[in-house]
Amino acid sequence: MCCRYTLKDLAAAVAGFYEQLSEGLADAAWSPRYNIAISQRVPAIVRRRGRAELASLAFGLPPPPRSPGDKPAVLPNARADTLLTRPTFREAAAWRRCLVPADGFYEWEKQGRARLPHYFTLKDRRPFFFAGIWQAGADDTPESFAIVTTGPNPLLAAIHDRMPVMLGPNSGPAWLGDEPLAPARLAQLCRPLRADLMTGHRVDSRVNRVRYEAPDCIEPVNGFFD
Repeated sequence: MCCRYTLKDLAAAVAGFYEQLSEGLADAAWSPRYNIAISQRVPAIVRRRGRAELASLAFGLPPPPRSPGDKPAVLPNARADTLLTRPTFREAAAWRRCLVPADGFYEWEKQGRARLPHYFTLKDRRPFFFAGIWQAGADDTPESFAIVTTGPNPLLAAIHDRMPVMLGPNSGPAWLGDEPLAPARLAQLCRPLRADLMTGHRVDSRVNRVRYEAPDCIEPVNGFFD
């Protein structure tokens, strides 16, 4: 799963869309974030009526209720291989694909009962986009999104059996849209990013605490590098 990530510089992350999103950026007061978590409202690029727009969405799609009054946990991730078949995600994958700006993310390694966090970025530290799908809000729920995940590349495989779909300045615009993609094109965009473009390292377990958010979240612990 990809449930925590970082976004330090929003303007740099959406630079390729800057002219289209300048109005939204002017209204977005953004401070560096080092431990974004489920249910928090964060920026995402959506397309409405053919135009890219910077929106504030809640992290995690609400699943369909199983019974009256039931409030199951939100869904932070959507598997790429079931996007077009699972009813929960199928409509959003066709009509509401979004870009989630980020510059790094956390995954947890299991060692017995311990969960050891690792932090992953691009080697050049540039921001990127997660492939996302989003859902319109209702009376009691805000607009929200889930991050699409795929199989791991060799770097992530040692830690986890999934990784987020990471898009760059070329593939990002291809993913964003409000019209269906051909299944082959969707599968192509959802391939795992090459491991040689990425780097990662162990970080302190203080990251496990949702409310802990400081620059040292991303610092290597005890010299551990992947």
